[in-house]
Amino acid sequence: LNAKSNKYLALAILGICVILAYEFFLWLGMEEYIPLWIQYLPLYIRTSIPVGIFYFVIFLIQPEHELSNFERLGFVAIGMEVFLESMNFPINLLSESPEQIEVAEDLIVSMGWFIGVVAPFVFLPVALMRVNQYQKNLYENYSTTVKKSLAWLKLFLVIFMLVNVLLMISFGYYIMGDLEESELVFGIVTICFVLLLFWISYFVMIYNSWFEIVPVKENETVKESSNNKLSPNTITYYKQLKSLLLEEKVYEDINLTLDSLAERLQISSGYLSQIIKENEQKNFFELINYHRIESVKQKLLDQNYNDYTIMSIALESGFNSKSTFNAVFKKFTNQTPSVFRRKRVVS
Repeated sequence: LNAKSNKYLALAILGICVILAYEFFLWLGMEEYIPLWIQYLPLYIRTSIPVGIFYFVIFLIQPEHELSNFERLGFVAIGMEVFLESMNFPINLLSESPEQIEVAEDLIVSMGWFIGVVAPFVFLPVALMRVNQYQKNLYENYSTTVKKSLAWLKLFLVIFMLVNVLLMISFGYYIMGDLEESELVFGIVTICFVLLLFWISYFVMIYNSWFEIVPVKENETVKESSNNKLSPNTITYYKQLKSLLLEEKVYEDINLTLDSLAERLQISSGYLSQIIKENEQKNFFELINYHRIESVKQKLLDQNYNDYTIMSIALESGFNSKSTFNAVFKKFTNQTPSVFRRKRVVS
């Protein structure tokens, strides 16, 4: 993982730590022992959590990415909440009426809440969209997604957004004046945030060596012209592709990529991708793994492989992960490898 992504994950963790500390002192009833200027430091920034996660995702996938105007709104949201929190101190310092202070503080809290509730539903869906784009890029360019997949991050973002629905409910109770219910739901939200951020932090730090994140190129698109689609050369390249798959069995190469295969054919990777889609109705990942599964099936039916384990056959055919192999085999055959082999033995 890169320094930029880790920095923003740390921002999200810091945000929840400050909130936890603040809520802990309130729970103990010790806020009266804390100097007023410390109480009103602009630290209780809810927005730092979803915005930190948002930038973590962006820079995890694209370390050298230049933020767009929309993406910079994350800093604006944090800045607005910092400004609101900063207003508490001058209000208490300059206002003489307790009633005015209470009204002003309620307004500041409500506005801060609103920003903190809206921000996740603005930035987290965009982060999820980036992860989906990344996953699609993997299937278009790589024959294996082991270590590269961000399915775990996608699950995290979905759960995170569901937790933010609870945050919205807590805010609704606060607006209606039901502070007891609001605090109860917010307590649940805080616990969920802690567990989620602990989970992703543990995952990132402990299993850092497991990741091989493939940076998505800026404005990565497949550029094809109609002339390419109608060119007689397209048929020639497709025949060469079939020859590489059926005769040379290039799919047995665990590290096979769209780029490396295109280089063998001496054409662009974008052109090769289009040839595969038009002639096979598959993406690169599906095409290569389809042939790997066909190879596995043939060997499972071959008596010469009776002494081979299923996984050894899978490894010989180009797979490098048991979970991926089982998932892909079931996708193409609607049964597990062991069931397929048992049926051959019975028949």
